[in-house]
Amino acid sequence: MRTENINHAFLDGVLDGSHEDVYYHFGVASSDPILADLRGVRAVILAGSGGRIKEFAQRWSQLNGGSEIVAFPKEDRFVTRYTGGVLFASHGMGMPSASIALQELMRLVFFLKSGDLDAMDDVFWCRVGTSGGVGLPGGTVVVSSEGLMADLKPYRLLRGGDGEYWFDGQFPAATRAAIMAANAGVDDLSVVSGKTVAGNEFFLEQFRLDGAVCFETPQTKMAWLRWLDDNGVRNIEMEGAMLAGYLNHWGFSKFAMICCTLLNRLEGDQVTATPAELHKFSEDSGVALFNYLRASLLGG
Repeated sequence: MRTENINHAFLDGVLDGSHEDVYYHFGVASSDPILADLRGVRAVILAGSGGRIKEFAQRWSQLNGGSEIVAFPKEDRFVTRYTGGVLFASHGMGMPSASIALQELMRLVFFLKSGDLDAMDDVFWCRVGTSGGVGLPGGTVVVSSEGLMADLKPYRLLRGGDGEYWFDGQFPAATRAAIMAANAGVDDLSVVSGKTVAGNEFFLEQFRLDGAVCFETPQTKMAWLRWLDDNGVRNIEMEGAMLAGYLNHWGFSKFAMICCTLLNRLEGDQVTATPAELHKFSEDSGVALFNYLRASLLGG
C-alpha cells in the first residue's frame, strides 16, 4: 500500500490514543466497544440501498452457519451490517454520497487493522449495484475494468487555485479475473468485463432525454453512447470512478465493482423491464458477488 498517501497526520493519532475518530455518518467512533467485533473484517461490500445490505448480511450469515449480525446504531444516512468477517454498508446514490461512506470506511479499516498495511491490503472491497448497459441487453452483469467520467477521463476533484487532482480509475486485473473465474459456466448468468462510466448526475451527465432539464438531442445522445461503445465502455452508473480512484490512492490491491444492466442505453432511456425481470437483474449482481465470496473467503 502507498503509505505516503494515507493521512497519517490524523490517523496515527487515533491509533496512539491522542484522539478518537468519529465515523459520524455511520454513528460509531473508534472508542465504541461495538468495533471490537469487527477486527477480523476481510471484506467490505457496498451497495446503494439499505434494504439490499440487510439482505446480503442475512444471506452471508446463513452461509457462515448463522453467524451473528452486528448492526451499527445510526441508519438515517447509511445502513451497516457485519457478519462472518464481511462488513456490508450502503452508500446512497451518486459519488458525493458514496465518497462520504468510502472515506469513513477506509478510516475505519485503518483503525480496525491498527494501521498494519499488509492486513489492510488483504481486505477485499466491492460495490455491487445496477447500471445502464452500453451495447448490452438488460440482465448482463458487468465486472468493471476501469472507472471513467462522462468524458472518458478519470475521476478528478477541483482544488481551487491548484487546479484539479486526478485519480487512477483502474480496477485490479487479478481480482477481476478471479471474479470472472468464480462465475464461469454458471447457468442463466451472463458476466462480462469492460469499462464503466460514472455520471455525476443521473440525467444530464448520462445524456438522457427524459429529465426535467435536458441539454441533448436524439442525435447528440446517440453520438455520445456510440462513442462510449466504440471505446470499450459496457455500462453507466454513478459511483465507480470515485471508488476506484480513492482505493487506488491508498494502494489497495483487491477491489472490484459488479453491476447488472437494467437496459441497453443504445435502445432507450427509460427502464421498461417487468418487475420480475428487474428483480432478477438486481439479484444477479449479488449472485456474482457471492460466487466470488464463497470461492475466496469460504474456499469454494
